Amino acid sequence: MSANLVGDVTMRYADLRPQSPADAAPVLLLHGFGTNFGMNWQAAGWPQALGAEGLRVIGPDLRGHGASGKPTDDGSYLPERFVSDLLALLDELDIARVDVVGYSMGSRLAWELALTRPERVRRLVLGGFGPVNAFEDADLSAPGEGTTPFDHVYRTVSALPGNDPAALAACARGQAGRPFRADPPVRVPTLLVAGAKDAIAAGAGELAATVEGAHVEVPGRDHLNAVSSRVFKQAVIDFLTS
Repeated sequence: MSANLVGDVTMRYADLRPQSPADAAPVLLLHGFGTNFGMNWQAAGWPQALGAEGLRVIGPDLRGHGASGKPTDDGSYLPERFVSDLLALLDELDIARVDVVGYSMGSRLAWELALTRPERVRRLVLGGFGPVNAFEDADLSAPGEGTTPFDHVYRTVSALPGNDPAALAACARGQAGRPFRADPPVRVPTLLVAGAKDAIAAGAGELAATVEGAHVEVPGRDHLNAVSSRVFKQAVIDFLTS
């Protein structure tokens, strides 16, 4: 499905309802940088796992990604612009409150949504995320040309079919324009999950303690493959259904 929700940026999204009706809050899945709902969540089996628990899944392609609109100006990718998109989507679907599960950049945006509109978020899961600066030492005027971890990520994702390198570069600069800060903390029940080998999520345990949340470490997994782990899925399901 798609909708023009905010300005002239079209959002593509999936709305997957379980076969058995449930009273639980829908689950909003927010993908990482350079991926989309299909790559980040569907390919890893998340809709099936959540649907088996009777949970409705809302899966947008965030602006700049997948089949959604891809503006190329940095200001289109400030975190508050993404939050406006998500709130407009929830209003379009007449959903008052969701559980939000993010991964990597999606976790940064999930935090922003829960921080600014806590009445719309029942529970929050931050996957593959910690308080480190993802853009540290990267020259965002020429992303991909350096040797930082972000340059490596950018080179990888900008070459994926359907991605627009200019839009992704603008997205990185927009995100960097609002550096993550853990203060003030979110005030909704929070779970952080990350692979034990995920350097991008360094400090996840400390961030969980800051928000009085829970932390699960996935053995043997890194930033690229933690999201497909059964341990990750089960931890999230237990948290959302407890």
